[in-house]
Amino acid sequence: MPGERAARVIAPTAAAVMQMAADPVDVPEVLSGDRWLRHHREDLMPYWDMPSALGTPVGNFPSFRGRDGELLPPTGNNPNRGLPTLARQVYGYSLAFMLTGEERYLGYARAGIDWIEAKAKDPVNGGYFGLLDATGEPVNALANKEVFDLASLGLAYGMYFNVTRDPGVEAELLAVRDLLFDKYYDPVGNRVKDALSPDLATEVDIGANGGDITNLLVPGTALLLPNAELLTDPGRRDQFRDDLRRVTDSLVARHKNSASTTEPWWFWGRTLRFGNFGANLTDFGHNIKSYEMVHNANQVFADRPWSSLATDRDTLMNRAWDDAATRWNERLRSFLPGAVERDSAWWVHAEADQTLAALDLTNGFAHQAQLARSAQSYLDVFVDDESAARETFGRVSRVAADTDLRKSFFGKNMLHAHEHALIMYLHGRALEGRPASLYYAFPEDEALTAVAKPYWFDAAQEARVVRGDLASLPGRKAVEVSFTGLNAVPPPPHPAPDDTTAPTTVASVVPGASTAGWHHGHVAVALSAADDTGGVGVKEIHAQVVEHGGAIAATALIDPGEEVVLPALSAEGAYEVTYFAVDRLRNREAPKTLMVRIDRTAPDVSGLPPQPCLIWPPNERLVRVADIVGADSSSGLADLDVSASSSEPAGPADIVISGGRVSLRATRDDDGPGRTYTVVATATDNAGNVTTRQASCVVPHHLGGGRK
Repeated sequence: MPGERAARVIAPTAAAVMQMAADPVDVPEVLSGDRWLRHHREDLMPYWDMPSALGTPVGNFPSFRGRDGELLPPTGNNPNRGLPTLARQVYGYSLAFMLTGEERYLGYARAGIDWIEAKAKDPVNGGYFGLLDATGEPVNALANKEVFDLASLGLAYGMYFNVTRDPGVEAELLAVRDLLFDKYYDPVGNRVKDALSPDLATEVDIGANGGDITNLLVPGTALLLPNAELLTDPGRRDQFRDDLRRVTDSLVARHKNSASTTEPWWFWGRTLRFGNFGANLTDFGHNIKSYEMVHNANQVFADRPWSSLATDRDTLMNRAWDDAATRWNERLRSFLPGAVERDSAWWVHAEADQTLAALDLTNGFAHQAQLARSAQSYLDVFVDDESAARETFGRVSRVAADTDLRKSFFGKNMLHAHEHALIMYLHGRALEGRPASLYYAFPEDEALTAVAKPYWFDAAQEARVVRGDLASLPGRKAVEVSFTGLNAVPPPPHPAPDDTTAPTTVASVVPGASTAGWHHGHVAVALSAADDTGGVGVKEIHAQVVEHGGAIAATALIDPGEEVVLPALSAEGAYEVTYFAVDRLRNREAPKTLMVRIDRTAPDVSGLPPQPCLIWPPNERLVRVADIVGADSSSGLADLDVSASSSEPAGPADIVISGGRVSLRATRDDDGPGRTYTVVATATDNAGNVTTRQASCVVPHHLGGGRK
């Protein structure tokens, strides 16, 4: 990845190891994380990496292209650009960066946002134009403004904000939410309107058939669910969660058969078309997506408000599944057994896989066998393995008239197949017991602290490494975040007790530092957190490690429970460790810091007598033989000890040492073989590293061939 450099990666702790699958070898290849990374890279992205996908200028993404990725001759709506299609392509390129870390995808996504901002906004009446021509002009500036188009912008702004934390894009995301709930939402009926007039003043019921199910599904899944935990302002996060509860309640209340009916498990696509199986949006796809949204939204709230719908969901999934063909059905013709239209479109199959995967993450992978069959069928049926452009077909049916081999059109772009690849990758890593790694482009000052989530799931444990700079985004860092324990986070207590006190964390460092605050070897930092008496208990400990010299990649982790031992610090440097704990009600301790300074390099000793050192003549004078100096460039010199000894008996005046200066008397025993002085210097730095050097000086008995 551009900007990547060698770095120490935080390894899974014991808690993560305990979550690992008992026997990863048994994971079917089609469910492995690597299979879905490969699918994204080899089956999907070739179609979207070619110049024809990027538009002129880049960001003016064409909505229609051919099977080999080529631009098509004008016909019908082509070459017009649908606002949802533009938004989905921004989403897809942002997701591509998230899965690969390849920087160019962020450039494509940013260009798409810039095009939407410049061309799709209505500068007169507000809101957005839903259809642009090839030059970016509105096809009809007086067309009604549909909520489907508006809410689809949540895909573009939300996913780009997810990976970049761009404050300007966050502001646009919030503006979309505010426009939707200020103008399109009816609080009295808890419903969302189909559309508004061009001036946003009058409700329009498209088709005069009541509210569409997508009026709730798209805001819920494109705008609210993926972003509720990521927003900068805690008040806005609460607002998005409240919105999500409202639209999910409305989805169930307005579109689902009541519990008193004989088929309470069915959702109808239009509120005024109950009982009409042929009505638009009344199909298995929108039913499956409804239950997928309900299930994932259910995990957000401590009271698990829609858990009672699990039986209805299972009934629907069983009716939708064609076990013999390992395919998903398209729609019901009636409630009679077997009255179905077979062989769904690609997006229905993708949503069904995603629903099974989401369920797997909360029920011990109970759907693993069915998901393996369904996923393999998806790859076999929909992926075009004959064209170099690859990608997926719209629909492949055993009824030829229902087959649609197009790959890019209004409604089919970079959403369903690419989201499918992401969710199947996350599921695969969870099934394997391996961390799922995703990439982000966080601001430098938020690289270790920006909230990251594995899409709309939660994770019990997180480890991140700052990989380097991003050339096209100055001031941002490429950050790799690895998640384990997907959807394994227990819900907070409900009803919530009166607990507003944060936990307290204590750090211990082993071994202890020197009196000067330095270490000279491996250092372990252990963190232990405790909640107040009567509190709800510690949920997790957060820690970040930054080496001030920049030679070691900055790292961070979130670990579940009350205790964690950080990966050993071993390389030289000054490490700032920041840590805090969070309890199960999200009460957060104020961050604490400690410094760990490591110096593994022994000090330098110089200035000993040059070798060979010969003192002559033996005239009883003191001779200066050394000026010894100790030095240490890291922790600093703590002590320099200089001593000398003689091979012959010597008086105190024969060896004179002052600091590092050594003087020796030029004398020896007339009857001996000569005198040898040994000079020893020992330097100790503030970390406890020690260097000892020694040298000899000789007063010979004689020189040459005669006695003197």
